[in-house]
Amino acid sequence: MVSGPINCVKYLVFIFNLIFFLFGITLVAVGAYVQTQLSAYLDFLSTNINGPAILLIIVGLIIFLVSFFGCCGAVKENYCMVLTFSILMMVLLVCQIGGAIAGFVYSNDIKQLVTTQMKKSMVNYDDPEKGGVTKTWDTVQTKWHCCGTDNPDDWATAQPDKFDKAYPKSCCDDQIETCDSSSSTLNKQGCVSSVEDIFEKNVYYIGAVGIALAVIQVMGIVFSCCLARAVRKEYEV
Repeated sequence: MVSGPINCVKYLVFIFNLIFFLFGITLVAVGAYVQTQLSAYLDFLSTNINGPAILLIIVGLIIFLVSFFGCCGAVKENYCMVLTFSILMMVLLVCQIGGAIAGFVYSNDIKQLVTTQMKKSMVNYDDPEKGGVTKTWDTVQTKWHCCGTDNPDDWATAQPDKFDKAYPKSCCDDQIETCDSSSSTLNKQGCVSSVEDIFEKNVYYIGAVGIALAVIQVMGIVFSCCLARAVRKEYEV
């Protein structure tokens, strides 16, 4: 049984695992929140845009398993379990760093991706087989008081036969039957900036949680390696 300063490390490892457990819950909660926020916009955006949110949920669930090895290994002073915990944490950290780099690179293209996907989806507006697109566009235009991707004229470009002289009713605040350029309640601002703000806000949430978790992980890895080394020396004695 380890004693002295190493005994303190043992309890530190246990405490860190409790923190990991709480962070696991936090990751699942944040991932679920982001996924919920993005789900309303997936009908006219790329389906892989919610990848980071799903990744957070998966990582959070994995942390439950990792915390088990850490807690049990620390309490029982089991070298194999403590070592397994350290290795798993290192693997998770590497995956997080890779995901962060990919997310950073991907975030630079978010405006172009959102703009392209929104304009593509406008072609499917009012299509009976694409009801989700119509509902989503109406929700976005009503909620954010906007019209089209960049401006209302995008509707005429997407569907010239239907929206050459008028726009969807949701483009006007009062939802009048004929919403056109002469309507006083026509929203002339495009929706792309509002949708971008939503994604950028969620990226910040994910980044903040990821950085905090990485700092705690590094400390946990260091302490668990010290504990594993001490336990191994005890066995050798």
